[in-house]
Amino acid sequence: MDPAASPIAPARAVRLLHFSLTAGITLAGAVFIVLVRFQHRSLGISRDIGLILAGIGVGLVAVASTLARRRIPERASDQSPDTFWANADATGGAIALWALIEGAGLVGWVGYLLTGVTAAAVAAVIAIGALVVFRPSRLEGPKESP
Repeated sequence: MDPAASPIAPARAVRLLHFSLTAGITLAGAVFIVLVRFQHRSLGISRDIGLILAGIGVGLVAVASTLARRRIPERASDQSPDTFWANADATGGAIALWALIEGAGLVGWVGYLLTGVTAAAVAAVIAIGALVVFRPSRLEGPKESP
């Protein structure tokens, strides 16, 4: 069988997806920081818009951390990570959680790009931190003891 045609393990696929989301939002933020801080390319929209978008971003992280996190089931002690992530409830819940957090980060970065308000960038950094906190290994729960 051709190794290129073999399916990827569910746990590895979820880790790759999570890494891609985290790296993407971090890279977008780095580009926006370069544009605003070093090239002074903020679009100069009202500071109030930046503060509103920062609040929306932090609110989305709060909603994701409290409500969306509850949708991810606990992994059974005898369940492997691949079996856990093959479960549609676990994968779907994690994707919903990460999408909300990613959206919060994007709202923050866009607020920063539009206005140059640091609070919007801080909201985006909080979202990146939440993505790191809710990484796949953390959602899987404790590893089974040998």
